[in-house]
Amino acid sequence: MFGSIFNPENKFWQTLDHLADLLILSLLWLLCSLPLVTAGAATTALYDAAAHCLHGPEPIPWKRFVQTFRRELLPASLVTVVWGAVLLMLVYALQMTAAAASAGTSAAWAALIFCLVVMILPVGAACWMFPLLSRFAFRPVDLMLTALRLTLGCLPRTIGLVAIVGISALLVRVLLIPIVILPGAAAWLFTLLLEPVFRRYQPDDTPDEPVSPDEEESETQEEEV
Repeated sequence: MFGSIFNPENKFWQTLDHLADLLILSLLWLLCSLPLVTAGAATTALYDAAAHCLHGPEPIPWKRFVQTFRRELLPASLVTVVWGAVLLMLVYALQMTAAAASAGTSAAWAALIFCLVVMILPVGAACWMFPLLSRFAFRPVDLMLTALRLTLGCLPRTIGLVAIVGISALLVRVLLIPIVILPGAAAWLFTLLLEPVFRRYQPDDTPDEPVSPDEEESETQEEEV
């Protein structure tokens, strides 16, 4: 009995180990997101660590996080600045519409509901971008276009991603304390929705380092020769 309790393979200890990993990854994400401009790189690293360590065989999530953060810092930061500016403009327009709706006109309320629905697209695209960057090599423009295509092409999954972000933000706003573990938990939930899609385009023997589509094509040609 006591042997099974203290067995490291016991479900209880495995659960505690996973919770500790979620806590460490969440704190790393918060720390690396403080400059805001690096939030995209931190999100890329967080998803990568969740996919490879929480779901995969790699045993050290924080090490994977740091490696990915360093590798993707520049491209992710560029995308963060551009897409962040887009989101800020849309949020400003949404606030103006909400202010008009507070006057009580039915047309303004209809416009507000329409804007809220439309906001699913840019927010959903942001949810796709950084997990994509963790798995594939993209130029910034190509990354944003691919994310938009997947946002529309996998709309039910996109709605699920936006719901995870929205619920997480609400919990943090109301309770605050979950912020120390919610980023890691949200990333784990993201992997459940995104990994089945990514596996369609990435074979199981793909190396850990992201490979651009051009490099994949050249490698295929070399193998054929």
